[in-house]
Amino acid sequence: MKKRGSRLNKNIERKSKRNIILSFLGIILILTFLIKIGIPLLATLSFQTGSLFGNKNIDSLKNSDDFVSTPILNPLPEATNSARVEISGSSLPGYKVQLYINGELIDEETAGDGDFSFRRNLSEGENIIKLKATHNKRESEFTDPTVINIKLTPPEIEIESPTDGQEVSKSPFEVKGKTDSDSRVTINGYWAMMDNDRFSYMLPLKDGDNDIKVEALDEAGNKAEKVVRVKYAPK
Repeated sequence: MKKRGSRLNKNIERKSKRNIILSFLGIILILTFLIKIGIPLLATLSFQTGSLFGNKNIDSLKNSDDFVSTPILNPLPEATNSARVEISGSSLPGYKVQLYINGELIDEETAGDGDFSFRRNLSEGENIIKLKATHNKRESEFTDPTVINIKLTPPEIEIESPTDGQEVSKSPFEVKGKTDSDSRVTINGYWAMMDNDRFSYMLPLKDGDNDIKVEALDEAGNKAEKVVRVKYAPK
């Protein structure tokens, strides 16, 4: 039994050594293939690919005069209470920048140093601003439209409750009314709750006369105020 076991162990050892030798030879063959054939092949393919895309880049540079880039418009206010507005931005030097307002060509200017600026009086209400550039009888795409709302009049305030001179017996008392939907409202300095064009606030009162001042500020910066006086007489 011992002899059979020893023979079996020797056979296993011989097979293991043979497998190790074959694996080592296989690794050598693979490395030899990569060094002599694989790496040069990859280098060739890489060069050909680079040449292909490089030629495309060269062609695109040759044809760059066919493309006119769109001007870049500096941020503008969504609303303002000043009719005179500066519209500025940047473009490539030498490009002529055209200003369109509400679909009509209003002005044009050459961006000599890469910057441009227009100062225009806009109409009350919404004004749609767009720009495009021209160069060598070619033109760019329009910029995305920008809307400026010119508001020259202050918001209207209607205080529904309380009425001027009213006598009340509850505190806090609800002050409510209506104003422009784009306005923010304060009541004696406290921010009121807004629901579209309606405002409300539960205002604490002191004994006797109370002045209630309602102020509205719209998105263009116009401001309006109204004051009513109530008498608080708790029961």
